Amino acid sequence: MLSRLPPLLIFVTAAVAALTGTVTSFNVPSATFIPSTFPPSHRIQSHVRLSAATPRSTEKIEVEDFEEYARCMSPREERKRIQSESREYAVIDERPKWQRALLAPIKLTKKVLPKSKAKPGALILLRCGESTWNANQTFTGWADPDLTTEGYRECEHAARLLLAQGYSPDVVYTSRLKRAVRSAWTVLAEMDSQYLPVYKSWRLNERSYGALTGLSKKGAAQELGADVVQAWRNSLKARPPPMKKTDPYYPGNDPRYSDIDEEDIPRTESLLDCQERARPLWEYKIKKDIERGENVLVIAHTNTLRGLIKQIDGINDDDIQEVSMPNGVPFVYRFDKEMNPVKPGQGSLTQVHTSGTFLEKPGLLKAALKRQKDWAQLVPGYESSEVDTGAKRVTTLEKSLLKLRDEQTVEALVEEAGDKNAVAEDEGADGNMGLGVRLVNGTPQAAAFTDQESERWSDDPCEFEEGDFFGASGEAEEPVPLTVVPLPDEGSDKQEDAVVVLIRHGRTPHNNLGLFTGWEDPPLADDGVEDAKNAGRLLKRHGFEFDVVYTSWLTRAIQTAWYVMDEIDCLWLPMVKSWRLNERMYGALTGKSKAMVANEYGEEQLKKWRRGFAIRPPPTSSYSLSYPGNDYRRTKYVKDLRISWSETFVRSLEARKLQVHRKFPKNESLKDC
Repeated sequence: MLSRLPPLLIFVTAAVAALTGTVTSFNVPSATFIPSTFPPSHRIQSHVRLSAATPRSTEKIEVEDFEEYARCMSPREERKRIQSESREYAVIDERPKWQRALLAPIKLTKKVLPKSKAKPGALILLRCGESTWNANQTFTGWADPDLTTEGYRECEHAARLLLAQGYSPDVVYTSRLKRAVRSAWTVLAEMDSQYLPVYKSWRLNERSYGALTGLSKKGAAQELGADVVQAWRNSLKARPPPMKKTDPYYPGNDPRYSDIDEEDIPRTESLLDCQERARPLWEYKIKKDIERGENVLVIAHTNTLRGLIKQIDGINDDDIQEVSMPNGVPFVYRFDKEMNPVKPGQGSLTQVHTSGTFLEKPGLLKAALKRQKDWAQLVPGYESSEVDTGAKRVTTLEKSLLKLRDEQTVEALVEEAGDKNAVAEDEGADGNMGLGVRLVNGTPQAAAFTDQESERWSDDPCEFEEGDFFGASGEAEEPVPLTVVPLPDEGSDKQEDAVVVLIRHGRTPHNNLGLFTGWEDPPLADDGVEDAKNAGRLLKRHGFEFDVVYTSWLTRAIQTAWYVMDEIDCLWLPMVKSWRLNERMYGALTGKSKAMVANEYGEEQLKKWRRGFAIRPPPTSSYSLSYPGNDYRRTKYVKDLRISWSETFVRSLEARKLQVHRKFPKNESLKDC
């Protein structure tokens, strides 16, 4: 990675001094950035950034000569391509090379010897939330509009359904389009699982609609004929006219696809093309994860998910036209040991020709959201629960389930009061002629209540354990001077030197209360979110662009990374989460204030622990909540720590089966960090 010297963005919760090589008198305010510039001989190629503008009006479509493209690769070439793509998005915490070399003979032996197969995990398919172009019925494809407010709420509701049913994803796959990446973030934030590895693959992008991209579906139908447009939307092999390379929506001009060969960038696609694009990712990544027993969450788009469903269930070319995917309703597959989909039981909410199960009747949430909006307009004092897309604390399970119960209460009222003969509106999804999901028992999805005429086609201190804001009592400390880079004029040139930018996370409630945080996992406070956003705005004003983002496993650092990326409009970047960038482990001091520690151990000892380079605080207990080895959600991803035989022995006795436990830190000095 460093051999090509890309611009890197690192969000650290560890002491930044360890990364910059300095030890004393170094203090980094929350969410400030330190650019480290490489020699000017290492240049990066700048790209033209395109954003999804207002959908263009219907006009005559010009078609240039277009040669059909085909991805004719052997299975070996496909597997190699997928492995090379996934390396950029993987969690980097793997065993060192010397350990992998020693374990290679054991791995080979395991492959040769017969073994019982693990119970496969579940596959959860989720269409991203409603985008602004979904709402106004515009052909979207690879264009990049954001979510609507309803789209946010659909994603939060989907997360609550997963929590209520006990589904816990181990890995997440999504596309590189903003609406899908933001949907994944919203789901993981609601499930308190932002630490999970998220693979952003172009192979899961929506089908390319070619020259139709940005056109109104109604306008295109009037201009070109409804039958022609519906054939493009629903058939397996029909392709819309291709877009020109000079088209403002041509993906080849977008830096997020700079790692893709030009011949692989589509100018138009059929559903079959879209399915073929996603198939290698299913065969060599997603399917392998499921075979290992991991629960996989795929958050993507209608046609990508239809392609995966066709592959899993072996649906023929005619029947796939009756399959669709609604926004924000999880569709779950179970598999036997031969990776054949398990047929759902009688009465399950399954779609025709498929073996998956919806966790809720499709259409109910959309109808409930519409009903709430109507109530808010008609009933004085009624306030619909608007989504909060800004700062919020980590959602607890109880809070999520209570919200789910309230939403389902409204859904039940809608279903009870609704017209059972109502025809579902075209919600913009391809498949089944745009009429929503057709369930096995023939019951149509709940129709949204719509009007047919308007049919929707402080000056708080830095964290004291990381800096020197809090001095010993009665002792005056001089502030550490910071070198501030002057702001450039508006419209400044983009930075073309290869750089590493270091950003400390925004403030948390622990920071504001003056508590030792370490590996504890509080989210950002409201002012911490503003810290992160301000850092992103500053980077954007200085013209920085990045190729990869590194951050820790701690929520405050991940959230900071997200808000910065959002401000500079690069949510598609790979975000590599590593425990090695976690804050210093403060051991028994974790969660205590300076005054508490000073009273217990004395002021002098406190100074040594805070300022000493190689002095460790008292270790925490193996049974303490602050011991990172007790966070079973994260420990499964650590492969590059040596095994703790004492912990393994004790925990195996307690569990009455072998429980391999790694040597997680119980305390750390700055040197250890």
